Amino acid sequence: MNDLEEKIYSGKRISLAEACDLFSWDLVRLAMAADFRRRLVVPSEEVGFIIDRIINYTNICKAKCRFCAYHARAGIIEPFDLTMDQILARVRDLVSIGGTQVMLQGGVNDEYTLDRYVEMLVAIKSHFPHIYIHSFSPAELWHLAKRSNCSLDEVIHTLKRAGLDSVPGASDLLVDRIRAYACPAKISVKEWCEVMRALARCGLKSSATMTYGMGETLEERVAHLDVIRRIQDETGIIRAFIPWSFSPLRTEMDNIHPASGVDYLKIVAVARIYLDNVVHFQAGWLTEGMKLAQLALSFGANDFGGVLLEEHVIRATGIEVRTNREEIIDIIRNAGKIPCQRDSRYQILQRYE
Repeated sequence: MNDLEEKIYSGKRISLAEACDLFSWDLVRLAMAADFRRRLVVPSEEVGFIIDRIINYTNICKAKCRFCAYHARAGIIEPFDLTMDQILARVRDLVSIGGTQVMLQGGVNDEYTLDRYVEMLVAIKSHFPHIYIHSFSPAELWHLAKRSNCSLDEVIHTLKRAGLDSVPGASDLLVDRIRAYACPAKISVKEWCEVMRALARCGLKSSATMTYGMGETLEERVAHLDVIRRIQDETGIIRAFIPWSFSPLRTEMDNIHPASGVDYLKIVAVARIYLDNVVHFQAGWLTEGMKLAQLALSFGANDFGGVLLEEHVIRATGIEVRTNREEIIDIIRNAGKIPCQRDSRYQILQRYE
């Protein structure tokens, strides 16, 4: 073993420079190291999945991110706002098949006041008290606080009392150079961290995503991971890490060459080694497809994410990947793992041995 391998296999924390070096490793060597680090925090061969539904309640968003093909001004999807009855009907469909989690996703929309957010949460919880609401985003919470003339803590406490259970840590890429071009109207890296700290103060858990392949360098990819590792050291609220590649088709950044499958597997593996304080890593079948997601289970991932009854944002870029419980169970089994339906807190509901 060289010094870096010895450090990895002894369970020690690696540096930014060492993480960059890992991208030059061959895939087998990298997979073995990442799977070893996975087994340090998740010793079993169980792989979780959840039955959930994304509900895009509006696509009217003033952020107008260049990497998004879904917002109304992109001209691909007609502007819309769901009624409360339409939202409740979608939750009812989820509950009818044994689903446990709903993700409400909108955007930066001045028409959606704090009262309107509360109305959505209260309506869902009053009709479906056992459904887990993992919803909104740091950018939404930041802008909601600004236009409500409230502190972040006040906004989050209000939403929590109304029924919000946790918040997806939609991170895009936590590199201000990239954000200045790709999503200049969204929050900065510093502001994203402030939202995560506020969630911690209010007792809510979150996650962290990574949208890579937007023209960033390897060093910037690792810088994104470093922001996550530092905020997790500070707060401990990140339950899961979810990486996916940028889909440029139909966006304002369609001149960018898409990242490869090898890029994806290396991102998963390097992240597993670097993010030594995050337990759960999701395999990204939605953007990468089923075969790569299955391979990711040997590169440090230990979760298959959600069945996702409804998803439109990625689909707007032309990517059409859908699945169901039976397919996910088969894919996990064929990877030599034990499929487990879980809840939002990563507690196992049912094993399929």
